[in-house]
Amino acid sequence: MRTIAKLDTALIPLLCCPLCKGVLRATPDQFACKACASTYPLTDTRGGAIYDFRIHRPRYATPLSLQRWSRVQSIYEKVDHAVGERDNLQGYLDEIDAVKEIYTTEFHISGNVLDVGGSQGTLRHYLSDHEVPIYISVDPFLSAFDQNSQKPNLLHAYSCLSTPLNFLSAHAESLPFVACSFDWVHMRSVLDHLADPYLALKEAYRVLKPDGRLMIGIAVPDRAFAMRDGGLQRVLRRIRTTGVLETLKAVAGKLGGRFLRELDDHAFRLKHEQLRDLLVKAGFRIEKEHWQKPPFTYCIYLSARKI
Repeated sequence: MRTIAKLDTALIPLLCCPLCKGVLRATPDQFACKACASTYPLTDTRGGAIYDFRIHRPRYATPLSLQRWSRVQSIYEKVDHAVGERDNLQGYLDEIDAVKEIYTTEFHISGNVLDVGGSQGTLRHYLSDHEVPIYISVDPFLSAFDQNSQKPNLLHAYSCLSTPLNFLSAHAESLPFVACSFDWVHMRSVLDHLADPYLALKEAYRVLKPDGRLMIGIAVPDRAFAMRDGGLQRVLRRIRTTGVLETLKAVAGKLGGRFLRELDDHAFRLKHEQLRDLLVKAGFRIEKEHWQKPPFTYCIYLSARKI
């Protein structure tokens, strides 16, 4: 059994060019923008056929900031792949227990939902089908579903993964949806991995309906977070994913904070007040904060309303 990526016909009118926001023309194997001529193909993967709405720049014309982000992202992808290969049932159940109160007691997500960075759509585990008529996950990982058939414990813990999923490969900073399309935008463990968190929040604001809500879940380094151990944890994580030799090569010539930044698989580390300020500057009004229960007391969940 595997998750199948799909795209319901009800979502077609909500799509637009992620680059210029122009109108798209649909063909059997791609979407093409009528305004800027960009194309977004239907790509075959082991997890199913997926529309690729990422913006593909020539390597020689990629801004330096995006080149740096790509290097950080490659570390994250290796870590994520290594963790995913374990297929630990108890780990999945612990994860569900850790956030269950977030989605069943503290916050109530309903209406049309866009899950940014939602990967395989495990958020559906907590959502009611009759309260969420449209759910779609967007994530840059085209390979998000490739290994699901080899993960019986994952499918056992998250039974929702056996249901076909609306999914697009896209970046949070360039969402392929027209304005005012969704009641909720959900971002869990996403904002600190993005190349441009501010632009991503403005995109979330754009695609939300008037009075729509944004939900963010993120680890905050200045709230009961043992940053003194962070460097060692990142070293050990890098050794597990890239090997001792490659890690030692990275150590050579790099000292102190600069070295630790090279090992970190997060593009940003936002403090609590920085996160609040960023939301306000992006046009949101913060409505509620909730800190996750132990041992993850450094993780905060916020809901904010589009003003």
